[in-house]
Amino acid sequence: MEKLARFGLVAQGISFGLVAVLAIELALGEGGKATSREGALQTIAQSGIGRVVVFVLAFGFGAYALWRLAQAFLGHDVEEERGREKTGKRLSSLGKAALYGSLCWAAFSIALGKHGGGGKEREATKGILGWPGGRWIVFAIAAAIAGAALWNLYRAISGKYKDSLKKEQMSARELKWTTRIAFIGLMSRAVIFGLISWFFFKAAADYDAKKARGLDGALRKLANAPYGTVLLSVVAAGLFAFGLFCLIQARYREV
Repeated sequence: MEKLARFGLVAQGISFGLVAVLAIELALGEGGKATSREGALQTIAQSGIGRVVVFVLAFGFGAYALWRLAQAFLGHDVEEERGREKTGKRLSSLGKAALYGSLCWAAFSIALGKHGGGGKEREATKGILGWPGGRWIVFAIAAAIAGAALWNLYRAISGKYKDSLKKEQMSARELKWTTRIAFIGLMSRAVIFGLISWFFFKAAADYDAKKARGLDGALRKLANAPYGTVLLSVVAAGLFAFGLFCLIQARYREV
């Protein structure tokens, strides 16, 4: 399970790095695009070697999903978990397992040339809005994503993530740079989650599924804003930093 976790963290880091590089290229006028992780995988899968990379990442996403699934059912730290904290951690792990299981399936589909287009957030939101009480469900989704934004902000400021690192195996210099990289990466994630939450909130408030957007929509929003090049570059650099932080966790995280 430890090997699965570390392999999954590497895949997570590379996937965020790909999104960041494409966004930075767009900001610098060197091509690129504002896209989600699935979109980034579709981009690199256009070449032979890229398709092989997507296959490997698909296995990595699957490994990450299995690790999180194990945490959901077996727990994180049995000695420390109790009450609401225990339940919250397990539900969070279950959600991450579902997310990366979906990403694993998408990666395999892309590698096999069977993956469709994007816009899944809008399609899903449109379906939910058609349900009885669907608007309130979308409001709840927006609130949950806002919670993720605040959690990333809290982790960045408090340094809570250090609790799961093998700090005794890190030099003072390594820990110092890890702190810097993690802060930048988590702050960038907080901004992205905040934007996505706002999109879903607007979709629910205006009863308009077209306003629901994911990671790609958030990056495009930044690109089209005043000083968009600067904003997109900063956030993309932050996503790249988060990718590096995932790789650091693959080496030093307590699993």
